[in-house]
Amino acid sequence: GDDAETARMMADFCMDKGMQPLFDEGEGRTSKDNSALMTLTHKVNVTQYALDAIANVELLARAHHLVGTFGSHFTRMAHEVSFTRGGYRTPPVTLDVHWFVNP
Repeated sequence: GDDAETARMMADFCMDKGMQPLFDEGEGRTSKDNSALMTLTHKVNVTQYALDAIANVELLARAHHLVGTFGSHFTRMAHEVSFTRGGYRTPPVTLDVHWFVNP
């Protein structure tokens, strides 16, 4: 899943390979958590939410390497955008074992 422990393991993996991971350890990682937090704390600015999502996909697409979960729409979309531009320096790494078995 996208919990803090998995994010830390991904970051450690990247650093072991000499890559600099980019992520916010304090970020709510599931849509359920994010939706509940937004509902409780403030009104949702849908335009800003969409712009942030686009910026996140663009950041992932511009990276030199990608480690993520292909169960995530963001990871898959970033991979597709990067592919149209020539791809990553290394093949993307997915943490979803089942993705390769039954995509």
